[in-house]
This record gives sequence, structure tokens and C-alpha cells, in this order.
Amino acid sequence: MASVTEPGRESGTQALDRALSVLLAFRRDAPERKVSDVSRELGLHKSTASRLFRALADAGFLQRNEETGTYRLGVTVFDLGARFLAGLDMHAVARPLLRQLADEQGESVNLAIRDGLDAISIDLITGSHSLQLVSRLGRRIPLWCSAAGKALLIDLDDEQVRELLADARWTPLTPHTITDIDTFLADLAEVRRRGWALNDEESEEGLRVVAAPVRDRLGVVTASISVSGPIFRLTDDAQVAELAAAAVRTADELSRQLGYGVGDIWGS
Repeated sequence: MASVTEPGRESGTQALDRALSVLLAFRRDAPERKVSDVSRELGLHKSTASRLFRALADAGFLQRNEETGTYRLGVTVFDLGARFLAGLDMHAVARPLLRQLADEQGESVNLAIRDGLDAISIDLITGSHSLQLVSRLGRRIPLWCSAAGKALLIDLDDEQVRELLADARWTPLTPHTITDIDTFLADLAEVRRRGWALNDEESEEGLRVVAAPVRDRLGVVTASISVSGPIFRLTDDAQVAELAAAAVRTADELSRQLGYGVGDIWGS
């Protein structure tokens, strides 16, 4: 981590660096800390450290012991850790569902998440048909030319999508790649209406891909499940829709296993 006293940094970045340094000062061997001790350890003025402690406590990152005046990590830190673990659990829960989908359809199945302006593959099951998509874990495809990426954006409104893709280069990968925001928004409107996304030779010629969103227990889209096949096997709209329906069923089941739709249990 950069020094908290590094000159020339913007005040917002410097404040963030200092706040993170304060949180990292709570170690396994030092679960409770005094403001004075942390300020001295980090080279912060005590008034600055006090403001940071109060702000972190207000946000739930720290909790103050009123009797001793010391602080310990708060419930927000636990909540962030729980979200991280839930992300790891998603991969384990998803694997058998992805394999079942690949076995049923004979096509390759992919689990993806969003990273910046890309959809990135975090799991891949190869189908049983003779000709399959050649892919790899960690493969990145721009959001606007991948079914997985479109499904990941399904809950964003047009303004949010415009803001997210403001710096997109829209480099065409095939003659079918969408290369402007207005065309993409029209396509995304269809994704929202249907509940699933289609990549019709937009990232690779001869390949069609369908994808559906995966939601966490709060209903937030955190991943997408896609199924890909060559156009000679997916020759008409009915075949594509049937494959998409299978992807939606699998994504819905994964969402259910991750806690989505059980608000009576979670109190949401």
C-alpha cells in the first residue's frame, strides 16, 4: 500500500489510503486498538486518526468499546467477508448444475462474472457434441459482444449502461459485432424483455451463444450462465429459444440455491 503521507495525491485517495491503513492495523495479535496507538504506528496526527476512527465506526467498519475507549473491527467487515465466502460458494454450488446442463444439451456451458468492461469465464464444462467452442478459464470478452456480458447487464437501466460503457472502444470482432451504444441499448432492451441474452456470431463467426443471469440472495446479478453451439446445430429461432430456456432454468436454480427468492428466511 502506498504511503499515507505520499505528496501529490488527491485528498480523496489519501483519505482512502489512510482509512485502509487503519483497518489493516487491526491484526490477529491486536484485535482491539487505541486511537493513540494506531495514530503513532501509522504516523498520523491524532486528530486525523480520530476522524478516521469515527467515520469507520459510523459505517460499521469499527466498533467502539465505550468502557475502555478502544476499537475493534465492526460488523460491516464481517459482512464483506461473508460476501466473499458466498462468492467462493457460488463456484462450488454451480459446478454440478453446469455439468448437468452440458450433459443434457451436449453443448459447452460457461459461468462468467463481470470484471470492468469484460465478461470473464470462471468455469467451463465442455459438451459432448463433436465440435465445441475452444475456450479457456479466465477468457475475457467485451460485455457488448457476449451473451454472458449482456446477461450480466440485464438489470441496469440505459443511463447506467451508457455511463458504464462511456470509455468502450467498440472494436468489432466479427462483421456482426455491435459497434455503437444505441444499437447495443436496443439489443439490451430485448434481453430484458426475454430474460435471456443472445450472441449471434458477434464475438466469433459461426458461433451462437445464449445466456441467463444468476442472482444472489439479495437479487443482485452476480454471474451469468451461457451455453454455446455452432450455427449449423442452432439453425433456427426455436432451437435457440429452447437452449435459452434450459440456460434460464439452470441459472434460476443456481440463484435459488444461492438464496434468491427466500425472502421469508432472510427477512428481506
